[in-house]
Amino acid sequence: MKAGLILAVVGASPAIAQNEGEAPLVSGNNPERSGGNSAGELFFLVEELRAEVQHLRGQLEETSHQVKRLRQQARERYIDLDERLVDLDSRLSDLEESPEKTRSGENTSDSAEESSNSGSSGESTSYRQPDEAEREAYASIQYLIQEEQDYEAAIDEIYSFLEEYPEGDLSVNAYYWLGEVYLSQGKHEQAQQAFTIVTSRHASHRKAPDALFKLAVAHDRAGDGEQARSILDRLGERYPESEAAALGREYRNEMG
Repeated sequence: MKAGLILAVVGASPAIAQNEGEAPLVSGNNPERSGGNSAGELFFLVEELRAEVQHLRGQLEETSHQVKRLRQQARERYIDLDERLVDLDSRLSDLEESPEKTRSGENTSDSAEESSNSGSSGESTSYRQPDEAEREAYASIQYLIQEEQDYEAAIDEIYSFLEEYPEGDLSVNAYYWLGEVYLSQGKHEQAQQAFTIVTSRHASHRKAPDALFKLAVAHDRAGDGEQARSILDRLGERYPESEAAALGREYRNEMG
């Protein structure tokens, strides 16, 4: 009798324990339920990260656009400043020469001709000669233009080059190639500005005749044929023996 009662109590203990909540049959670490929660949390985390990446990408694109715009504005200001300096130098030279010419009675056209002949004789003003690093930087520009034909990258390189190596022999070349690149892109006004810097500030440099010829081409392509003819005439007068002058005569004949 007692033995049967004990067995009955023992047999019922699991159910009693379960009902009282002391030892639940299903553990709180249910793999299926835990896995579902983790998957859901991971999904929302991924979505949140994806949204954040898209937001950052949008900010990056906007910043890149702003940097590009600022860089373009800096380029325009840079070349505009040089053009203003050219104009200022010209005015100062006129002011300095006028009193002297008035006193001495010199003929201004003879003086200009003498200056032009000195520039066309092959004798160049002494320019700062480049070191190895400058030569390598210039070679990089040439590679971008000639081999890669990556003109936008070349323009950036030229402006960086001019900032780092101003007023040198290769700096004049860099201005010339800046004009060439702009001309190839159909940006005639920018090309005219770059070529004018060479022809006005560095008239005795070896690139001056070529720059004067390309300045005429830039004006012609911009629809200003009269100005182009005037520049070609000036080219023949200043540098009559140069190869650029020969090209200028051919170009003028084609213009009519």
